[in-house]
Amino acid sequence: MLHEQEMATEAVTPAPRVYRDPLTWAIVSVVFGSYATLSLFGFFRLNPTTYDLALFTESVKQYAHFHAPIADAKGAGTNLWGEHFSPAVAVLAPFYRVFPSAATLLVAQALLTAASVFAVAATARARLGAGQARAIALAYGFSWGLQLMIHFEFHEVALAVPLLAFSLSALVQGRLRACLLWALPLVFVKEDLGFTLVALGLYLIVVGMRAGDNKRVGAGQFLVVWGLGWSCLAIAVIIPHFNPGHVYPFWHDGGISAGGHLSVLGVVQQFFRDWPVKLLTLVMLLLPTAFVALRSPLALVAVPGLLLRFVSANSVYWGPWWHYNATVMPILFVAAIDGLARISASIAADARGGAPDGTAHDNAALAWAAWASGSHGWGRAALAGAQRSGAAMMAAAAVSLAFQFPLSGLWNGQTYQISPHVAAANVAMAKVPSGVTVQTTLDLLASLAARTDAFWIENPGNPPTQYIVFDNPGSGHSPPITNVPAFIAGLYPAQHYTQIYSADGIYVFRRS
Repeated sequence: MLHEQEMATEAVTPAPRVYRDPLTWAIVSVVFGSYATLSLFGFFRLNPTTYDLALFTESVKQYAHFHAPIADAKGAGTNLWGEHFSPAVAVLAPFYRVFPSAATLLVAQALLTAASVFAVAATARARLGAGQARAIALAYGFSWGLQLMIHFEFHEVALAVPLLAFSLSALVQGRLRACLLWALPLVFVKEDLGFTLVALGLYLIVVGMRAGDNKRVGAGQFLVVWGLGWSCLAIAVIIPHFNPGHVYPFWHDGGISAGGHLSVLGVVQQFFRDWPVKLLTLVMLLLPTAFVALRSPLALVAVPGLLLRFVSANSVYWGPWWHYNATVMPILFVAAIDGLARISASIAADARGGAPDGTAHDNAALAWAAWASGSHGWGRAALAGAQRSGAAMMAAAAVSLAFQFPLSGLWNGQTYQISPHVAAANVAMAKVPSGVTVQTTLDLLASLAARTDAFWIENPGNPPTQYIVFDNPGSGHSPPITNVPAFIAGLYPAQHYTQIYSADGIYVFRRS
């Protein structure tokens, strides 16, 4: 019975006409418009959350001119392949060549996120119908994991979101080749996504073996080898080759070894360290799907990424913050759609008094079917409720969370206010010619990186640059520096910098 249910929920389905549905287009358009607005106005207000936008801007700029991804904002001469293996961001280079601005990356991220809504909506429409598909598309498009990815400017995982969504969508609809083609590029987005492909491959192997489908088994085996091979190659060879210390820098982030030796006990202890935060993350991840994702084994595809985060000693990876949960959203929402389809199939089978095909099964299988279908007790009520209202609960969760996450900035007037200080900063940056070397503070870094060779002034070892742009209130120094010209003169005593602009605490210096 189990393998028949697998096949019932993954039967080959004609591609739904979701692209002709005006309401789906409206949802996708609102998602794109909302995220592009939040991203661009955060950029216009010079309100960075990290320096990553500057790093990716420099990286894409280098790709656009057929150069290695050198990002001096990270450190003089730093090749970003020495930190993460993310050559897939080069697909943005042609667009950057036409629109050379950090804003190009932000708009692209919003567009990629909105495009992934089509995949989730197509899956829901094929398995559940048009009405539920629209509700789930809305819930997914504004899920908190995607909101936080947008809030924290730009990251390479923006490319993984639509790849995962379209790959899993194709899988649930029975289009195996499309599933593989969408999944394969994930290894070029970030080095750890190969482990996600391993989980997807294992799923295909198990389902294929149960159904006697050699094509699925072969596809799963290929994904396991492809994902594991590229991740190991990137972590053990490619990244150490470009890293200044010839190591994979995030091994030191794990806290999973003692004296340089792997400790299984250390891994287990680290996994359960600060478990309330990690448990909160799991609950928050399942909440947008009304916990229905747990009804599908596809949810297990998210496990490798979560395990890698939870064994880390860096608490940044544990919680429901930053951009690390964005790639989990398409996995869990497609799993929730699959879960609702499984619930409907189980309840229908139970109503007929047996398995979907009416054949006899052993007592253990029948007992499992009775529980899975909710044929008695609280299980029946819960699953019947999920079948009736699962999509509506997902939409309701998305609406309620919207008031606590970055989407709320859309109806906050401060989002659209450009202060006089920002206006002064724009004038200061206009004093710097394109193509020169410049050191600057974090808030101005991404803007200048788009057209100059920009260095973050807080990094040690920066060479003397042709220009220095210093935003004293936005420098992060507490208290602010009282004599900025003297501070700049002390950075490079052998050089002479002439002040050419000063307004509202922002200074521009040119090397003589």
